[in-house]
Amino acid sequence: MAYTLSKWDLSEIAPKSGAEQEIGRICVSLEKERKNLKDLSPKRFLGLMRNLEELKKKASKLGGHAHLRFMENSADQKASADLSRLQMFLTQIDNRLLFISLWFKDLSDDAAEKYLAVSGKYRYYLEQVRQTRQYTLSEKEEFISNVLHASGISSLTTVFNMLTSQFMYDIDGKALTHNEVMERFRDNDPKVRETAYLTLLTKYEGYKDVIGEIYRATCNTWREENIGIRKYKSPISVRNVMNDIPDEAIETLLSVCQKNEHLFHRFFALKQKELGLKRMRRFDIYAPLKEERKGILYDEAVRLVLETFTEFSPDFGRLAKEVIEKKHVHSIITKNKHTGAFCAGLATDVLPYVLLNYVGSLRDVETLSHELGHAVHYGLAAQETEFTQDACLPLAETASIFGEMLLTEQMKKRYPKEARIMIFSKIDEMYATIIRQAGFVIFEKKAHDMIAKGSTIDEMSDEYLRLLKKQLGPGIEIDPLFRYEWSYVPHIFHTPFYCYAYAFGNLFVLALYARYKKEGQPFAQKIITLLSRGGSASPADIAKEVGIDISKASFWQDGFKIIEGMIDELGKK
Repeated sequence: MAYTLSKWDLSEIAPKSGAEQEIGRICVSLEKERKNLKDLSPKRFLGLMRNLEELKKKASKLGGHAHLRFMENSADQKASADLSRLQMFLTQIDNRLLFISLWFKDLSDDAAEKYLAVSGKYRYYLEQVRQTRQYTLSEKEEFISNVLHASGISSLTTVFNMLTSQFMYDIDGKALTHNEVMERFRDNDPKVRETAYLTLLTKYEGYKDVIGEIYRATCNTWREENIGIRKYKSPISVRNVMNDIPDEAIETLLSVCQKNEHLFHRFFALKQKELGLKRMRRFDIYAPLKEERKGILYDEAVRLVLETFTEFSPDFGRLAKEVIEKKHVHSIITKNKHTGAFCAGLATDVLPYVLLNYVGSLRDVETLSHELGHAVHYGLAAQETEFTQDACLPLAETASIFGEMLLTEQMKKRYPKEARIMIFSKIDEMYATIIRQAGFVIFEKKAHDMIAKGSTIDEMSDEYLRLLKKQLGPGIEIDPLFRYEWSYVPHIFHTPFYCYAYAFGNLFVLALYARYKKEGQPFAQKIITLLSRGGSASPADIAKEVGIDISKASFWQDGFKIIEGMIDELGKK
């Protein structure tokens, strides 16, 4: 069959008549258990957990369908209204059932162990519930928090999505989308790159007050609830607890990333020489070494990715193919569609949905590989519970980045004359996904502190520019407009401190990939087993299964040694 650009088919998750009523009925049955909690038997407790899991599955599909409809067309008022209504409905369901998790958190260790001992596949999830008990509020307070999130900060991020997804950019008399402008960041012509960056950044500068206030509200809400009320140690600790990773491990990761910025200063100098540029500007760091291969048909891209995945593991290839052939991919560009790309895993019994904006570049092929890697990860972990299928953020990038590494190796074999160019391109990506992403988190830490002290958005943007100059080194000229670059990074708004997951995931994958290249197919099965765990254990425990200790700076440094070796190879010419 030929693979063509198309919209996704959401019929598999389209809500059936009475879907909300069915969720309501399950909720009522669970509410009836409140009176039995004092003397709940282990057997009845397992029944309660199964009902909770079934409710979560149905709610995820219902909310996911509304979310995907909105993301394919943010200007669709019906889709927007449905999403808002369902978010409130599902928040109300969550609030009605808050008593269950609060009851379980409040149990003594001995009483909880009675249930943990028989919990089987639910054990890690339940242990995680109890791990956050020191940050948990009363039932009424948690109820209010959930309502305010759904009607407040969640609505603001929806406004951010609506505003930025409808931005159009006038370049050479053409109205371009965000993705079409970003494609020009990698154009062979320096002037095209400069114009693209300045056009996009000027748009965000024009909306800096509105976007800045959205971000200020995000930071203030995050701080006042999590630090002021819940008593987390710091803004980033909230994310670390969610990811079940010690603060010290992430601080070590960020520190090692900063210490290795100099490797990329050297790389940029090599790239400047390769490009024959008299000066290296921020506009130029992603410049291709020659006219980038464009116009790659979607069919060609899909076949290349499927071939690559299948060669590594039949399970990898099979799951990726199913996602495509079941029409779970929205690849064609349409008006008011969400920019960028993502993979949405909704439930263990339905394959994930992938959104792309495919225009035919090599980067688009890599993005296809990346998002299908996420889909494969979800598929492999479908054996887990609804609570533990989804890996925590840092490990959630493992399959996607590993898929990219496999694709790069495959393309070097297919196009040996372009191998050097591909190495340059891969190090470009390593800068973008390790140093740059760690830099966003370092900025977020600073921004949260600055906003708490009353700093203005302009002062915060100036700080971003200062950090960016340090990150890129003295050899890179940076236009002042780049002070607003942070404001088009959606994760900073949607999921504070998310971005360290990319640095974590990339360095983690470099270690895995080195082991795979050394040990071959026997180690491939270990990777499949690791991915199949989903989020059923802590990242540290899952990493230990393949011999990795994430608390040690030496582990993260080993990843940079691989990058350094690649830069050394380029420098030999």
